[in-house]
Amino acid sequence: MTSRSALRICWLRRPWLSSAFPTAFLAVAFSASLAASGLWERQAHAGVVTLKGTVHNLDGVNSGRHLSGYWRLENGIVPTSGGGREGGVAVLDGSNGQHPPAARTVTVQLAGLDANPRVVVLGPGSVVEFQNDDKVTHELFTPADTSLVPLERLSPGARRHAKFDRPGAYVVRCAEYPHMMISVLVVESPLFGAMDEKGNFSIPFAPEGKAKLKIWSAGRWVYEGPIEVGAKELRIDLSPGKANNGSEGKESDGAPSADNKSID
Repeated sequence: MTSRSALRICWLRRPWLSSAFPTAFLAVAFSASLAASGLWERQAHAGVVTLKGTVHNLDGVNSGRHLSGYWRLENGIVPTSGGGREGGVAVLDGSNGQHPPAARTVTVQLAGLDANPRVVVLGPGSVVEFQNDDKVTHELFTPADTSLVPLERLSPGARRHAKFDRPGAYVVRCAEYPHMMISVLVVESPLFGAMDEKGNFSIPFAPEGKAKLKIWSAGRWVYEGPIEVGAKELRIDLSPGKANNGSEGKESDGAPSADNKSID
């Protein structure tokens, strides 16, 4: 037997070098990742599901929330209207054993008289970096608390940073172009999910049981109410005249106020 043949047989007899090795290794690595994050423990003890739901009649609630008009630029006058839907977020509060997301830094790009992303979800102590890639100056500020993001000129190509220490919902506006709106949600729960254009959302690793669901869209809380987390998909109806325990938040600070919304 040649040395090359012996090497080939040795390779085939080592199971950890077989084609099944990558799959097994990834499974072990994924399990270790879950254990480190606490998700594996919650799944083993509490029962964990992917919470799915749909928000209906969102357009009616959001109508008129984005300002529109005409602004003069160096090359003339252009219409602006805030673009398409801002993009909503579903947040699950009140689940046992949850910890706030780790603080991080997120960049919001200002370009084409718009912000990308328009909504950011962060843990307390996180920083938002505003990067002006437009050819015009922006003047960003938080209308509810000007000490958080003071009114300041942001020249083309420049950046500025704002730290958000306290949980809450904050709206950042541009004094020059008021149709621009950036929502900063500082949450204490790691359980949240973005909504698509049809109002569908999913929140993975949601512990089964009682919790509170909050829906943010177009600069305010449009729904807030208790739910039972399970395999059943949720259907939230924001039609006028539907009564339940929902709540709406002010655009500027997310403070709750009475409202009538429904959940099926």
